Amino acid sequence: MSEKKYFKGLNYTLGNEDTTVEYQLVKDYLPKSVFSVCGSGGRSLPLAGSSVSDLALSDLSHEQLLLAKLRYSTYSELEYEDFLKFWGYFPYADDNFCDSRKKIFEKLNIDQDVREYFQNIFDENGFVSVLYTGKWERTFQMLAKITRTLMGRHFDRILRFDDLTAQKEYYRNEFPINRWKAVLFLVGNKTMFNALLYKGHFIEKNIPEGHFEFYQKAFERLFTRSLAQKSFFIQLCFYGKIKTLPGVPIEAQKEVFLGVKRFQGKVHYLNVDLVEHLKKGDKKYDFLSLSDVPSYFSGDLEKNFMQLIRPGLCPGAIVVNRYYLRIPDCDLSHFTDITDKHRNLVEQELVQMYTIKIYQYTPV
Repeated sequence: MSEKKYFKGLNYTLGNEDTTVEYQLVKDYLPKSVFSVCGSGGRSLPLAGSSVSDLALSDLSHEQLLLAKLRYSTYSELEYEDFLKFWGYFPYADDNFCDSRKKIFEKLNIDQDVREYFQNIFDENGFVSVLYTGKWERTFQMLAKITRTLMGRHFDRILRFDDLTAQKEYYRNEFPINRWKAVLFLVGNKTMFNALLYKGHFIEKNIPEGHFEFYQKAFERLFTRSLAQKSFFIQLCFYGKIKTLPGVPIEAQKEVFLGVKRFQGKVHYLNVDLVEHLKKGDKKYDFLSLSDVPSYFSGDLEKNFMQLIRPGLCPGAIVVNRYYLRIPDCDLSHFTDITDKHRNLVEQELVQMYTIKIYQYTPV
């Protein structure tokens, strides 16, 4: 798998996935050894469940692993309020409490390379939180400005409901749908995302819907299946940051924080190609969260990656893949699709941009 420019540096500092699905699956299946794409650490560290003894975080970006190390230190060493304050999760703002953030950072027991990397960032920004400084997060702050401009004065009314029935009634009868379609038409396309974020490496779509239709259907699910204010992703799209308590993502919820804080196992940080690592079979895992990485595969790798990773899987291992705009035409021999067993969990996921597939490995 080539190391494209898009996968270098701090691409995600908050993240673009609601990993409630994987978090709940870990609670249900009680794996001992978990392999996860790292991302910001927010998508992966919550998988340090009570049954887990080894959590391996893999990323092609060394900087993402540094961020995960910093995040894990804040789980391990801080109390919950200071954790929220350091990262700037609601009710604390990312650009306030800078003096407190500095004092917390100076006391953290972190590796020298982690300290040097983030000290350089904090020296430049005056100890503003890094929560929204990733490439993806900065892009969505720009897109949120477009949303606010095109949607008008009451742009965020869809986020003000505490009752789902009332929210759905508003969406069907009063929501400014033509203005919203203008937003999706302007920002929901390959050209825009390549220009702002992916630098020519945006996923090659193979789903039948066009980009506009895909995003329209995804947001309709978000607006009609759960309260919009509960989705950190919708809050990013409209505000550019998380503005209310219900939108705080899973990694900053108190139950999850305490679970990671109590973790007694070992976290491994792997700056490796995930397929190359797993096909060696040096370490076997019984739960794998591969994010949307397979959607970037093509050719023989796309066809064979599920077979290539088998040496790294324990019998009965659970593999969770998130497909974005592209569903790989892959060989699923020895894998059973068990997604329907967890359909409600998938349907309540709070980003809705992914086709989530859950597989169980059956070696014979």
